[in-house]
Amino acid sequence: MVCTVYEAPSHGAKTKIPVRVEATGTSPDSLTFVTGNLMLFLDPSDMVDSIRYGDRLGIHAGVLPTEPPKNPHVFDYKRYLHFQNMHYQSFVKPDSVVVLSSGHGFKLWAQAYTYRDRLLTILQKHFPTQNEYAVASALMVGYKDDLSDELRTAYAETGSMHALAVSGTHVGMVYMGLYFLTKRLRLRGKWRLLESVFILLAIWGFTFLTGATASVLRASVMFSTYMLGKAIWRNASAWNVLPASAFGLLLYNPYFLFDVGFQLSYTAVAGMVFFYPRLYKLFPPGPRWADEGLKVLLVGAAAQLGTLPFALYYFSQFPIYFWLAGWIVVLGGAAILWGGTVLVLLDNLPSIILWNADVFQTLTGWLGNALYFMVLYLNKAIVGIQSLPGSVISDVWIPGWVDAALYMAIAFLGALMVLRRGKWLAAFFGLMGLLGVYRISTLSVKQIQRTVVVYNMPKQKRLIDFFDGRHVYALSDTLTTKQENFTAKPNRVASGIQQKTQVMLDEPQAFRSDNLLFDKPFVQFFQQKMALIDDARWVTAFDAAPISVDVVLLSKGPELSVAACREKFPFGIIVFDTSNSRRKVARWQQECTENGWVCHDVRTQGAWIRAASTE
Repeated sequence: MVCTVYEAPSHGAKTKIPVRVEATGTSPDSLTFVTGNLMLFLDPSDMVDSIRYGDRLGIHAGVLPTEPPKNPHVFDYKRYLHFQNMHYQSFVKPDSVVVLSSGHGFKLWAQAYTYRDRLLTILQKHFPTQNEYAVASALMVGYKDDLSDELRTAYAETGSMHALAVSGTHVGMVYMGLYFLTKRLRLRGKWRLLESVFILLAIWGFTFLTGATASVLRASVMFSTYMLGKAIWRNASAWNVLPASAFGLLLYNPYFLFDVGFQLSYTAVAGMVFFYPRLYKLFPPGPRWADEGLKVLLVGAAAQLGTLPFALYYFSQFPIYFWLAGWIVVLGGAAILWGGTVLVLLDNLPSIILWNADVFQTLTGWLGNALYFMVLYLNKAIVGIQSLPGSVISDVWIPGWVDAALYMAIAFLGALMVLRRGKWLAAFFGLMGLLGVYRISTLSVKQIQRTVVVYNMPKQKRLIDFFDGRHVYALSDTLTTKQENFTAKPNRVASGIQQKTQVMLDEPQAFRSDNLLFDKPFVQFFQQKMALIDDARWVTAFDAAPISVDVVLLSKGPELSVAACREKFPFGIIVFDTSNSRRKVARWQQECTENGWVCHDVRTQGAWIRAASTE
């Protein structure tokens, strides 16, 4: 297969490389020209890390269609790739990839990625610790691959994640800084056009340098529209600029409409434009220092109000102290962004100006140290806010129609603030009352749920949830918190779980609760009986009379036939979890098909879910 890298690779546990396929075949002599996009997944290595935008690759690997989610309520990666016009993926070994040639992308993008790499090298030199370098690179150039999970969580739970994803906030900081400088020049007449051109070039240079994500593009288009209007002595209304920029971006790429960042960006700006001036009028005048702090607070509150339904829908949480983190992130982020710009300029000046290079290096060192400590204490402040009591409302799950209803409720509030008529207040409380009734009805259903879920787990691990009302009993192997949350947390949140009891599958002693009995290899949950067979001896050494069960779960690839299991444990369905090898499961499935037995393969069919009978 021959393909070309059309975006910068993303680095993490797996290196993800989006490529445009040009030819495929079983050998170099049998290549057939094709078109389409493909996501490559590779283990990190020096060779993989050297792959750049515009490289043409030769790959020896199979291609698979992207799969739908295998566990309930988890992130739909197939849908995500679909909206990027990508429907296939390939898991490739590093020694199966060779770089055939380079320089096949657009020169503008190639140069932008090259400059970004140079900036990251400069930041690595001045930010020696991992967390500080990761935040500095995210703040300044939008590079988030080096952020730790703990740091991501801290910024997300304080409502500060927008600072680590280069967005309209950063473009606004660039614009305000440039506007402050050019305003001091007091340009008039034809020079006014030069001012606008200068600011536009700076904004779009920053946009391309950070990869031109949807949120940055939106902000750049919006500011460009505003600047063009200003250049011809016209002030464009935000309510004209906002839809005009959206229309232009959607003409360029209609799939932006389904991009989470695009949605959050537009709703945040709409919230700020509409609610900020109206909220500001509610407060009496105060001293200038208090007034400026109030403005930052109200801008953050207006943005949070605009994004609240989407935040609950996509992230199932709401940060309580967003207002406190907002002051720190906005002011600190602006200082770090502009200080970083000066740092980059000073770091490059000695190579341009040969005299007094030592002076520039000394200044660069001082500024680099100052920025390092600013980022260090910014991280400490965010982690400190995260640790405050009740810092986040978490585990909130709402369906799509409730998300739309919440936006309708916000619209009613907006109409009330503008028109000041009681019917809008009545409409708001009426809608919230209906949502309250829905909430109570769903909680009553969750109180009586009796469900078993065998999850699709990676790395041959096992996890079975038994939902007894809002209490879950989790039978599992030894799992990390990250592994368990990635697989089961979305389903548990959607099911309204408030309490969890962990039971280890390899523990020899039995476990008993009011409605669950686990005594290897048997499990009884209410009236549903299961046999968990992870060793052939549970069948071959079973001397008692056959015991009928509802479900047999085969794990860890025991050397057994389905017929042998059925002879000892007559079942209604047999389930194969992901701890079994593909070859063994294929043999068992063929045996089930030949004999008409019902089976379920968790690896290919997804999690097995069944409601337990109480009778």
